[in-house]
Amino acid sequence: MRIISRTSWIIILIVVSLAGGLLLSAEKIHDYYVKSKLEPQVELDAALGNIVSVTSFRYSLQSQFTVNDREEVISRVEGEKSNGNTHIKGEMVNTPVDIYYIDRTIYNYDSFSDKWLVIESDTTNSEELLISELNPLSNFRFKSIKNIEKLGFEIVDGTDCLMVSCRPSIESQLLGTLWQDFSYELWIDYEAKLIKKAVLSANNKQSPGTRLNLKVQFSDFNKNIKIEPPDTAKTKEN
Repeated sequence: MRIISRTSWIIILIVVSLAGGLLLSAEKIHDYYVKSKLEPQVELDAALGNIVSVTSFRYSLQSQFTVNDREEVISRVEGEKSNGNTHIKGEMVNTPVDIYYIDRTIYNYDSFSDKWLVIESDTTNSEELLISELNPLSNFRFKSIKNIEKLGFEIVDGTDCLMVSCRPSIESQLLGTLWQDFSYELWIDYEAKLIKKAVLSANNKQSPGTRLNLKVQFSDFNKNIKIEPPDTAKTKEN
């Protein structure tokens, strides 16, 4: 049996290390090449087109006002949507919320009475309720987009994302009635062509010293998410 000398082992280790280094360098070069070819407008258009057509997803959303450099949190919720049904839980205007919107019916938990309030809705889906917390995708319907810029790259929830900024004209009636001068920063999963995270800000039309800041992050696109109405006969303690 032939015994490999110490010198031979050293040579083998050097060769393996060099080969590994070359592979790593090749991966880095390929990654750099792919990223350098990304056009911010092309990637943004693709992501906006895809995200409004997803059938299910989960999200976290926080909105706040900045009034003369003083911050006031308006909402902080976790949500999930599936085939038009929605469930959010968290806090809005310093009040706990737990809301379901299923088949044109709103189930709203009233923490004061410890009961579920059931409200029949005239709308066919939460798109028409004009509430960002229930319909975060309404924030990404734009009439036009200006000043699109590539900001760089950042990891979001384990996904390498292209960062893009822009100044759009929005379609949302709720936001458009009260706010102007919208500015967005978006983190785009450039492989899946979807928006993973977004931060928007806008100035109040009536009060220039008041600014809206909204942050939303998405996950579990097109996953099997089951949303069922709560048992309204039971209280939370039961």
